[in-house]
Amino acid sequence: MESVREFFDHQYRRHRRYWWREDNRYSLDPRDHTAFNGQALRLAAARGPGRALDVGAGEGADSIRLAKLGYEVDAVELSAVACEKIERFAHAEGVRLNVRNESAHTARLGQGRYDVVVLNGLLHYIDDKEDLLHRASRASIFGALHVISLFSTATPLPYEHAAVGVFPDSEQGAVERFYQGNRTLIRMYERAKPETSHPGFSEHVHSYIKLIANHSGDQTCHPQPI
Repeated sequence: MESVREFFDHQYRRHRRYWWREDNRYSLDPRDHTAFNGQALRLAAARGPGRALDVGAGEGADSIRLAKLGYEVDAVELSAVACEKIERFAHAEGVRLNVRNESAHTARLGQGRYDVVVLNGLLHYIDDKEDLLHRASRASIFGALHVISLFSTATPLPYEHAAVGVFPDSEQGAVERFYQGNRTLIRMYERAKPETSHPGFSEHVHSYIKLIANHSGDQTCHPQPI
């Protein structure tokens, strides 16, 4: 995990914004975002306000939008450089967040606290995905909205990402099996999507698994395949 911390500390320090560089990053209009992020925003707006957990918050775009919707947000982020940026960007947007500089591996997420849980672009840096999913599940209230996005194995990872450990999941793999007993609202695959959000990287593609579900309990007892 230290290599991930060092990699992102460097990237966040080097660039004013590493993610979400467009001006619409904090818009509450779903039409200003991708289809998946727009749907996540629409569902969170219909559900809220309440309490939200954003693990792997990056520079805080998801957290800030949730705070602007009225959510009380805990933003957990490994990079100390990113945490400082989250607080600065949130202040500029007139919202307050509880920013926690912690690893997703060891962060204490509590129990039965959150109405929305966001794991956006995080799980492909986690080898033992089920451990984090169990902890996020226990931290959720019944029916909480879970928003998940991670790299899939549908296309090979570009060489730039070999600098850190990356563990994409297969389609219909561990992440989707974990949510088997939940009400799935959105499930979509993006394959070989051109990537333009990494400054300084050569042109490359990614494939994604994207999932939004209503939490219905810790899935320890539901290992069935899809």
